[in-house]
Amino acid sequence: MPTINNIPVSDAEFTAMQERATAYICKRAFQDNKRFNSVEDIVKDTVTKKGLEELFKTGGKKLFKFSLPIESKTPEDKWLNTFYAQQKKLLVEFSGAKFTVFNRDGGFMNFISELINDKFGISQKDRWDPADIWLIETKDKYREVIKKELEGPSGTQSIIELNAIMKKLFKERKVVGLSLKLISGKTARYEEVNVSEKFYDSLKGYDYTLGDITCKLGIKKDGTGQFTFETQDSIITLKGTQGPVAKFQIKGNTTSRLANLKFEPTEMGATSARLGKAPLELVQKLSNFYNKKLYNNKYQNFPQDLKQFNNRENEFATMFMNIKDKVTSINVNTKEEFIKNMRKVFKGKTSHIANVKLMQIYFIDQLLKLKKKEQNEYLTDLLFLAQKKGNKVFDFGPFGKLY
Repeated sequence: MPTINNIPVSDAEFTAMQERATAYICKRAFQDNKRFNSVEDIVKDTVTKKGLEELFKTGGKKLFKFSLPIESKTPEDKWLNTFYAQQKKLLVEFSGAKFTVFNRDGGFMNFISELINDKFGISQKDRWDPADIWLIETKDKYREVIKKELEGPSGTQSIIELNAIMKKLFKERKVVGLSLKLISGKTARYEEVNVSEKFYDSLKGYDYTLGDITCKLGIKKDGTGQFTFETQDSIITLKGTQGPVAKFQIKGNTTSRLANLKFEPTEMGATSARLGKAPLELVQKLSNFYNKKLYNNKYQNFPQDLKQFNNRENEFATMFMNIKDKVTSINVNTKEEFIKNMRKVFKGKTSHIANVKLMQIYFIDQLLKLKKKEQNEYLTDLLFLAQKKGNKVFDFGPFGKLY
């Protein structure tokens, strides 16, 4: 478990704290009309300081010590800068807005999550809209507006109808969902996603291209003397006109047992921010547009032990040979070495990693069989899918991205 100032706290718990803190700072800035003209102003304000200290507690212990002077390169410095930059940017973007609700838990978050589950069978809200917090003008009022728009039994409305009313409320600054990322510099950036036709038109202008592929198949011994692969993942890089823009990490949903693949891009550059996981059912749908063989994401369809691999080794050796000279880093030169390494890992305690490597090899092989234009279009669409941008495969909800 990671630690903050030597206090253990899980990633999920700390993320929740960050999001609640942003909502709280927004409340102080918008509703309480408290103006912070510097990071130090946040600490100087005793009410805000106390509120943040209460939010960043676990097991009765305070994670942060908000005091002056603020030491540079400390967790306190990083997060105070984020909160300051966030509210400064939002006050500009939402000048004139009259928010009175700053919701992360319960309330509107529960309402909208339950609504999309009941009406559209979407059990995880973030697959529709990745908003972490909601800024709302009037408590409860817009729940009734949304419910009225979607009156009738389940199945008689579409997600497009819900998004139409959500876009209208967003543009009017009545209900605004925000997706939050750590601010890496001194200023925050803001982007409105899936809100306007202009945004959808802007996506058509992008045409990222396939860059380097890494699929390391060299082996090593783990702490118990068993053979395993150098890495559990494969990396596919996308390039823009100015160089690399993102990289997809393709690996198992879990690292300790048999699992299907997940597709998670990370921005390349100063921020190195994770851009979200692509919903797998939508990856399937997108892949089918190009080639129904492209997406085969069931570990049961691939060898799970040495015997199964031996029965199909020629099949996967052919895939290896297909991709060998097109992968930047693969660390294996011959078909015989590939088979030998696979056998060694399948014999050990991490045979599930051999299974997931075969899934990655299959995907890369199928991707490289697409025409170059199709490869680029597919990966660009996959990147937007992970970020919940656009409506080509699914009509995602509107949100503001603060990063």
